[in-house]
Amino acid sequence: MKSAITAFWAGALLSLAAMPSLGQSSADWVDIKSATELQALYSNKTFKGKDWMDRPWVGHYRSDGQGILLFEGGRYPRTWQVTGNDQVCVKALTGPACYRFQRHRTKPGVFRNINVANDNMVEFTVEDGVPQF
Repeated sequence: MKSAITAFWAGALLSLAAMPSLGQSSADWVDIKSATELQALYSNKTFKGKDWMDRPWVGHYRSDGQGILLFEGGRYPRTWQVTGNDQVCVKALTGPACYRFQRHRTKPGVFRNINVANDNMVEFTVEDGVPQF
């Protein structure tokens, strides 16, 4: 039960309580509207970011649609898939969530996602490779 509650709050903190990046204009960001680019963004990649309370999290995503979120000492499995040309939908213990993505115009490897349901944004970096999970 405790792990389910922790998983719920981990998902809630990362997707519902994220704050948009301050001090950066919308001109700094480019919408990703290509299913191919979104597939590449998630295929064998590691995402790293911080939640609104400045707590680090790491997400590992394989090209087969499997992923895992590491947050506050917990490991939370998830699956992902590209939906249309402009969204990735993630299923986790907390339920499904879909996101649109933007890449930073001048900073390679810096992205942000926008939750389709509530427009909350999370900024993160993306690196090649994932560990075994």
